[in-house]
Amino acid sequence: MANRVWHKIESPTVIFALGRLGSEGWLLGTNEGLWRYDDSGKCEIVSEALRAAVITAVAAPDTYPHRNLILIGSVDGIARSIDGGQTWSSATLPQPSQVSQIVLSPGFEFDGIAFAATLEDGVLRSSDDGQRWHTWNFGLLDRETLALAVTPEFASDETVFVATSSGIFRSTNGGRAWRELAFAGEDADAEEALPPTGVAVTRDTLVVSTESKGLFYSRDSGATWFKHSAFSSGQTYTLAAARDFAKLLLATPAAIAISEDSGVSWERIAKPPDSVISIAMGDDGTVLCGTQDDGLWVYR
Repeated sequence: MANRVWHKIESPTVIFALGRLGSEGWLLGTNEGLWRYDDSGKCEIVSEALRAAVITAVAAPDTYPHRNLILIGSVDGIARSIDGGQTWSSATLPQPSQVSQIVLSPGFEFDGIAFAATLEDGVLRSSDDGQRWHTWNFGLLDRETLALAVTPEFASDETVFVATSSGIFRSTNGGRAWRELAFAGEDADAEEALPPTGVAVTRDTLVVSTESKGLFYSRDSGATWFKHSAFSSGQTYTLAAARDFAKLLLATPAAIAISEDSGVSWERIAKPPDSVISIAMGDDGTVLCGTQDDGLWVYR
């Protein structure tokens, strides 16, 4: 990645969420609706009807455009399109909810299961491709949910993790019931580290990024925790896992870093733009950063 540089892309000012749009590029949830960035470097609005909407979460199946399904979350609910964004319908929710993230099951094409993190109403779950959503909050002591992650083996282990303002919770029955984890174990800094800034799962590791105490890792689904010397302290902006469940992408004020071995080792690739709030990585190593007030940046 030595010859790559940052490119500022003409885009809306705030990029709340980034999500892969199958082979068609990337979805951008912005303060000016839903946008698409393609690998040629072009950024354009997906739907003029949504231009005034604040889109805080985006998701599409890996098989897009074979299935033209797009799910979006906003400050008051979830909407879906089955024609690539030309028309939209509101999903059925128990009540209007401010959605912070939408995550699809790794087997979404077969099970139709999706989860949504909300800032006041806990976790929402859908099993019909995002048409109808239900609250699944038994045991979830904190309803301010900031980030979600499902395991690669979700079809068999039904395990989901959620980061809340006060800790990390785990479900082993597909999100129907939750149990709080002893986050960071005996680490005295754990309480000071909250709230988390992100949660990600690789094939053998649970990783949590924190507001001021670096990264925490667990190899046993949250029973025990440790820190990596590379990021044992300091602020982290956000964390994401690649589609292969092997690579991790981390944004800190000082660097964008990539791990290709579930967090065992890290490579710092670049100093990030300011105020990163969303990150994503393509299969070719391209890195996208959405910012709070300076639009989209792409490292390629």
